[in-house]
Amino acid sequence: MKKLIALVALFMFAAVMSYATETTTGTGTAKAKIVAAATIEEVSGSALDFGTIFKKTGGGTVTLTADPSPSRTSSTLTFGAAGFSSDHFLMSNLDVGTTYSLSVPDSVTITKEGGSETMTVVPNVAPTSFSADAATKDVYVGGVLTVGDDQAIGQYSGTYLVTVTY
Repeated sequence: MKKLIALVALFMFAAVMSYATETTTGTGTAKAKIVAAATIEEVSGSALDFGTIFKKTGGGTVTLTADPSPSRTSSTLTFGAAGFSSDHFLMSNLDVGTTYSLSVPDSVTITKEGGSETMTVVPNVAPTSFSADAATKDVYVGGVLTVGDDQAIGQYSGTYLVTVTY
């Protein structure tokens, strides 16, 4: 009987040992980087300004480049020589090495001051994306203005948003 009990115990020990597992561990690293929220503000006194445009039968478009010294062109309209500018924004609190993307609306409606007449601007922003190499960055907005065939004479204005994603 002792032999039988010893044999059963031996089989039980062998069965338990055949299902034994080995455990090992490794060390991981958890990290986080906190950065200041980027800001973007229109530089005081700047605006997306297409300047003076002379009314002409047939209307047309005026294109204004998005840069510090913009150029203005139209194949059908004429305009005064000065008084136009791209809008200027200053981004700050940038994290060097982080990529920032900028966007503007597909279109902006500007309305005649004291009236209800409108025109449409299709804005564009430059740059549209960049990897920050400094804590600040200048950004410019230009666009294309559509002037109607019978556009009312007057001053037009409106607002739009520049969105920054990072």
